[in-house]
Amino acid sequence: MVQIWAHRGCSTRCPENTLSAFREACRYEIAGIELDIQLTADGELVVIHDERVDRTTDGHGMVKDFTLKQLQALHIAAPQGMTERIPTMAEVFDLLAPVCYDRGLLINIELKNSKVPYEGMEEKILTLTGQKGLSDYVVYSSFNPDSVRKIKELNPTVQTGILADKLSDCCALEAATRADALHCDVDCLDVENLRGKTQAPVRAWNVSEPFYPCMLCGAPYDLTKLEAHFVTDMIVNQPELYCPVYRDSVCSQSAKKVHERINGYLLNDV
Repeated sequence: MVQIWAHRGCSTRCPENTLSAFREACRYEIAGIELDIQLTADGELVVIHDERVDRTTDGHGMVKDFTLKQLQALHIAAPQGMTERIPTMAEVFDLLAPVCYDRGLLINIELKNSKVPYEGMEEKILTLTGQKGLSDYVVYSSFNPDSVRKIKELNPTVQTGILADKLSDCCALEAATRADALHCDVDCLDVENLRGKTQAPVRAWNVSEPFYPCMLCGAPYDLTKLEAHFVTDMIVNQPELYCPVYRDSVCSQSAKKVHERINGYLLNDV
């Protein structure tokens, strides 16, 4: 059975990589949440995908050139005339921790260091994850094979995934990086007899779904067909198309904690 992960949260219904997108994703029976981290000019871990802030905020410039205070002064357009700000990784951990503990939710942290070589990023995220008590709930991934390898060297017990467009490229890098999983484009499943080569999980991501505020184009992926290609997990922008709402009573308490944690992060758009 293919498990569903929320790509940057519920990123068609909410602004990507924001606390509201992660909170929304927690409403569903998902296996995990995928997100991206970068470093500020003053060395803080923040959650944002692009190396520039231009597409997702009202600011201009490279993430690496902003201090945390400067970054969090920027606004991200949100529904109903609200705005949000770029969250720190610590804030996201605090938001998701109750759901990780209660439901086993996993967090796939992509280190965005293939274009900007953030010095010390691996050490910082491993330290923070340990401080938050979430080491068992995190998978680290990167398009930078040296970074995936370094994570494993720093802590051989953690889970990692090697990112590449083609599944064949992931397979080629698996041994050298000691990656535990293969993270490839769902449209690039180009390996025959995969299980004759590796038993690693295949977590496929896609580029066809739009991000907020655009609406979904096209139909959901046929998970049965993907399973036949040995895809074990699918990382999607709209997990709500695949997963029912989580209604367990334990989750109700988690949802309450999550709601309490996110209060104060949505700002009036003035």
